[in-house]
Amino acid sequence: MPSVIALLSLITVVSWGTWIPLAQAAPGVPQRTRILYVTLGNVMFAGAALVVAGGHLAWGWRSFWLPVAGGVVWTAGNYSAFRASEAIGLARAAGSWTPLNIIVAFVWGAALFGELDGLSGARFAVLGGALVLVVAGVLVIVRAQDARPSGGLLPGAGLAAGRQRPRVTMSVTTAPTGPAATAVPTGSAAPAAPAVPSGPAAAPLPVSRGAGQQRRGLLWAAAAGVLWGSYFVPAQSAGVTAQVSNFPLAVGMLAGGLALAQTGGEPVRLRAAGATANLAAGFLFGIGNLALLGLVARVGTGVGFTIAQLSLLVNASIGIWLFKVPPPGSRAARLATAGILIAGTGGALIGALR
Repeated sequence: MPSVIALLSLITVVSWGTWIPLAQAAPGVPQRTRILYVTLGNVMFAGAALVVAGGHLAWGWRSFWLPVAGGVVWTAGNYSAFRASEAIGLARAAGSWTPLNIIVAFVWGAALFGELDGLSGARFAVLGGALVLVVAGVLVIVRAQDARPSGGLLPGAGLAAGRQRPRVTMSVTTAPTGPAATAVPTGSAAPAAPAVPSGPAAAPLPVSRGAGQQRRGLLWAAAAGVLWGSYFVPAQSAGVTAQVSNFPLAVGMLAGGLALAQTGGEPVRLRAAGATANLAAGFLFGIGNLALLGLVARVGTGVGFTIAQLSLLVNASIGIWLFKVPPPGSRAARLATAGILIAGTGGALIGALR
């Protein structure tokens, strides 16, 4: 049992930590179109996994439609995170929604599934301390996004910026992670390219308007935290195996992605390279999502989702050592590395408790 939990944790963290950089390998893809292709790749993987496992779908409201609703909630969280990042920036938005993801997941686990019942005082104290370490590490990593050099772009981002108006690239998580995408969940901050102004600097907003934008951004970030911390609860409540609940969950995500793409007015057809990268990213996300469902069934909602947020560690490491954003050795990179160590310690403690 401990080896299965360790394997599922590793698959979740690695998959959710790598799908966002893969999706970002194709620059210039509109955000809603990226979500659509990722959810399409995810539903393709979920269908293949269901067939390989020999599972069959039950069309009842609990076994099918509950997970579908969870998938729609996930996509709504993506949209909220996108709006939050537009309003207050990726670093501040992710710093708001990621801790809330974890807290909401623990609340659902305790309230609906009794996951903290029977926990001794000592183990509860260790769990609380480990949770604080994870949240603190995540916030340090997110803070590193603010501290990086303003010129640090992903490969190809400068060329893309010259062809289109500035756009905030955000990652979701997701953990989900993360992670996080690119609208991810996986609730997580990807090594995203900062917006590059194409003209003269904009005049500062009036104080009242700026304060209103801050409030809206924080409200959107709070919505993302609640939605991403809740999307897997319907699938867990369905009472079926992870392979069976994962497919309707993926269908709900795709339905939400289609709705966003239809209402956004952005082009949905991509060149072969962009489509391949985002579909492959969807496969990776699907692998992590299926592993998370199996993990949650074994360790509980709060603990499983907290472990999934550690995908941000993989994501930040890829940003530093592969994309050089922030550059290795810089203050931002040192901050991110410190956050990785802090959050990793908390995650190891939580894993040891289970």
